[in-house]
Amino acid sequence: MKLNNKKAGTDFEHSFVQTLSKHGFWVHKLQDNKNGQPFDVIAARAGETYIFDCKDCKNDIFPLSRIEENQYNAMTLWQKCGNHEGLFAMNTSKGIRIISLEVLEFLKSKNIKVVNKNDLLWYSTPLSKWLEGLNAGNYKQ
Repeated sequence: MKLNNKKAGTDFEHSFVQTLSKHGFWVHKLQDNKNGQPFDVIAARAGETYIFDCKDCKNDIFPLSRIEENQYNAMTLWQKCGNHEGLFAMNTSKGIRIISLEVLEFLKSKNIKVVNKNDLLWYSTPLSKWLEGLNAGNYKQ
């Protein structure tokens, strides 16, 4: 089962990279290493750079425990260095949704342990809408 989950996640990462590339981004997928990587994808376009961790959430739930300490630390430092906030690309039954680390941390502060389908849809943005915001010159979560 774990191998199938790993494959689904890897397949989603590959698909997400291709999707961003088709929308004019330079995209690089970070490779797994023995210490784990801090996020999966770095993407740049028009002088702006974004980082994403990809999560396959076909069951439309996201346990906040899936955010690893190294991801939190790297994404937090990334933003402190003047970059955009760290983002999570979630593969849901409703398509790819974008949600920021900041929003996930807010939910965690409210003692939410698992983001359910309703919360996921409420707090995240469909990838198409996120891209529209970029195309309009507005960075929107």
